[in-house]
Amino acid sequence: MNCAILKVDQNHRVFLPETDLKGAGWVLGDVPLRGWLLVGGPGRCRLLSSAEFDGDPSCLSLRAAIDAAIGNPVKNAIEFPDEASAALSLRLFAIEVAPPGPGWRLTLPRPLAAIMQIRPKESSVALLHFQKYLEIWTLEALRASLAVPLAEMI
Repeated sequence: MNCAILKVDQNHRVFLPETDLKGAGWVLGDVPLRGWLLVGGPGRCRLLSSAEFDGDPSCLSLRAAIDAAIGNPVKNAIEFPDEASAALSLRLFAIEVAPPGPGWRLTLPRPLAAIMQIRPKESSVALLHFQKYLEIWTLEALRASLAVPLAEMI
C-alpha cells in the first residue's frame, strides 16, 4: 500500500501523482479522464475510472438504486424517507481528472468536501493506493484507523 499526503488548494483541487494513477490502472494521455468518486463513509472515498465502474455489477446496481430513489416521488408532504436513502445520491459523484499542466488534478465536488470537512487551502487528504484502488481519506479518518491497537488486529 502507498500513502501520499496531498494538499487541497483554494479551488478544491488535489494534484494526483502520476505514478499512483498508472499503478491503479488509469490510462493516461493528454485528455481529461472521466470517473467516479464512491463515498464509503464521511472520511473515505474511492476513485474509480469509468471502466472500473462500468465493469462492476455492484456499482451499476448502486447507480440503478440512486436513479430509482430520485425517480420515486414521495406520496405526500409529510412522508420522509429514511436519511440513508434520502442521501444515497451523495454516495456517488461523477468526476473528471484533468491532464497535466501543471499536473493530474481532481477537483473535489463541493458537497463531498463539505461532508468530509475539507477546507480549501487549509486541509490535506491522504491518497492511499490499496490493493487495486485509489482512495482519498481525510487525515482524521486515517488517524482513527490507526487508533485500533495492533494486538486486536492480529
